[in-house]
Amino acid sequence: MTFKEIDERINHYQEELEWSVMILKNSIKDDSYNKEVDVIEILVYEKARVEFFSFATATYIDLLCTYRNLKRAKTDWEKFYNLRIAYLTIYETINTYFKFKGEIYKSVSKEEKEIYKRFFGMLNDELYEFKEDFHYDKIMPKIRNKSSAHYDRNFLDYYSSFELLKKYESKDIIRSFFYFLNPLHYFSFSLLKGEVDEFLFLNSWMS
Repeated sequence: MTFKEIDERINHYQEELEWSVMILKNSIKDDSYNKEVDVIEILVYEKARVEFFSFATATYIDLLCTYRNLKRAKTDWEKFYNLRIAYLTIYETINTYFKFKGEIYKSVSKEEKEIYKRFFGMLNDELYEFKEDFHYDKIMPKIRNKSSAHYDRNFLDYYSSFELLKKYESKDIIRSFFYFLNPLHYFSFSLLKGEVDEFLFLNSWMS
């Protein structure tokens, strides 16, 4: 992607995010009333779907910003700084995805469950391939615990993350994660609009 294309995508997704946040803010007004009348579960699920879409969109924007910064980085330390942010964002995205996945799956009808099951299965396959390619389970704990979410007391342990990440082409991890995030975002929007069907997975990869 060129810088112009990245900026256009950021602006587009930011508009989407502002729209979904507006929906969530308006729903807060009804929370006390909903609790009093014991509103049916489908309303809760609809709010969860807006939150799911908002999460996927915000993550997309975060990684686009980090990707742009990596493309502009001129020193190894700039790359290291932005790559740490990328790893932490990806780590939190994966964890949050699994939390939403279970909640969303429980909200659908029996007829829809098979479609969702196939789609989540394909997403999980994409995630598995990503983890294998980037040695995620081996590298991520070290990056997160030593230099991203926490600064290690032992500076050499902290610095070892820098040496570790120098081995990888920094922008590749974000580009590869988009293969997971693109269909996830497409799915979350389709779910919000109630337009999920058996062609969802194919359409999401073609979008």
